[in-house]
Amino acid sequence: MVLTESQLGSAVSSSKLGRYDIVKHAIEWIHLNIQNEEFRKLDQADIINKALSDIVTDVATPEKMEELRKKMKKVKAALDRQEGC
Repeated sequence: MVLTESQLGSAVSSSKLGRYDIVKHAIEWIHLNIQNEEFRKLDQADIINKALSDIVTDVATPEKMEELRKKMKKVKAALDRQEGC
């Protein structure tokens, strides 16, 4: 769910995270999802809005980010092994 600009502003204001933490987590969420079909079809402004919305609505939790990091490491390791063969 992508929030409107006013909803996003309100959610950021009432978030338990600070503004800078929200931005930091949103950037990380973008990096983890940039190859995701849902993110690839969006333009830059919509990607940022989606990431911020995901952070403040708890779609992107630290646990989910860690899970994606682990998946990405496994995929990278598998690709590295294939290149080494």
